[in-house]
Amino acid sequence: MKRIFATLAILSVASWTVVAQTAGQPTIKKEAAKSVSSADGPGMFQSYCAPCHGKSGKGDGPASAALKTKPADLTTAAKRHGGTFSTKDFEDKINGIAAHGSSEMPVWGPIFRDLSGNDKLRVYNLKTYIDSIQEK
Repeated sequence: MKRIFATLAILSVASWTVVAQTAGQPTIKKEAAKSVSSADGPGMFQSYCAPCHGKSGKGDGPASAALKTKPADLTTAAKRHGGTFSTKDFEDKINGIAAHGSSEMPVWGPIFRDLSGNDKLRVYNLKTYIDSIQEK
């Protein structure tokens, strides 16, 4: 029962949307994560990651201005990890096992499980898309 309530709490603040101005300061409007097909890696990236990491993955999304810590440039993930960004490292970040940005960043593993129960397919297709945007 505790897990259900924790999951509902996570879902209620899981997705960040466009930045609004409040008293001259950028703020982030939080809303529930929208379900995107687990087969749609680019669509998941645009829905779940781009608000902070930007459409191109460079860390320049519309919500980034309101964050204390600039989001990572996901196009250089492999370069920063010695030339490859392993599936295990990626899964650990998505699931919140490895350091995953600041506490401002949602941990997507539990959210993905609750959206469809097929979190492995979501993680695989999201990782495949992020692999495709790596700088060469």
